[in-house]
Amino acid sequence: MLKMFIESLKNLVSEPETIKYPFAPSPEPKGYRGTIHYNEELCIFCDKCENICPPGAIKFVVVDYETGKKEYNYNPYLCIYCGACVRECPKAEEGCLVQVETRTPPLGRSVPKGKELGYFINRIEDPKEVESKWREIEELNIKTKEEYKAYKKAKRAQKAAAKAKSEE
Repeated sequence: MLKMFIESLKNLVSEPETIKYPFAPSPEPKGYRGTIHYNEELCIFCDKCENICPPGAIKFVVVDYETGKKEYNYNPYLCIYCGACVRECPKAEEGCLVQVETRTPPLGRSVPKGKELGYFINRIEDPKEVESKWREIEELNIKTKEEYKAYKKAKRAQKAAAKAKSEE
């Protein structure tokens, strides 16, 4: 009993062992699965990351039908940080899609910015508009993919017609 009393007195005057949360953020553990970073120069626009993403946090929007160039849109607030997109990416070894050991700041305080986060989040100014703007991206994703398919189909038909005409 005396031992417990002495230990209690020591604890009253010693520094606390806990972290100073919420005033100081807790450090990320080694191997923490954080935000997904993207390198557009290395991307081959295969859409594998978009297709494998469980919550649909990655969406590509076709911006140039002639070249097939797409715009990478990533919503870090929808992402569950599972890393499936990174594992599926054929260019992940070169650094096209990587999962870094940093957290995305909570929504409401600020919106993170950076080329490595894609186009979507860099266009957001007010944290309140993230959800509505993401719905627009999802609709645009569907629309541009359908238009791109129709464009490719028309191109194939045009080539087939030109080939048939040249054979006559």
